[in-house]
Amino acid sequence: MALTPLQTQEQFEILIGRVSTKDPVPGFCVVYFTAKWCGACKRLDLNRVISAAPTAFWLKCDIDENDYTAGFCGIKSIPTFLVIKDKAVVGTLGSSNTEAVIEWLKKFV
Repeated sequence: MALTPLQTQEQFEILIGRVSTKDPVPGFCVVYFTAKWCGACKRLDLNRVISAAPTAFWLKCDIDENDYTAGFCGIKSIPTFLVIKDKAVVGTLGSSNTEAVIEWLKKFV
């Protein structure tokens, strides 16, 4: 399953309502912070995780391509998932345990 790349801080600020846009903003988003070289990220069954929140708009933030947003969000390790609901960050979880991430996501679905 393809994830929408989160390439700029401006894209993130649109999601949280700090920058306005004429385009509709999804009400439920999950941002997946990762990197191509991350072994823990590769162990995660991302397709199962995404299936646990099928109504979410999924974005992928590669920290090697967009480290500013990771720093802005206080991301200290990867993989980390950040949930945005109605333009507010409502949860963050750093884990490569597929089952733990799925259980955590169920709180937001």
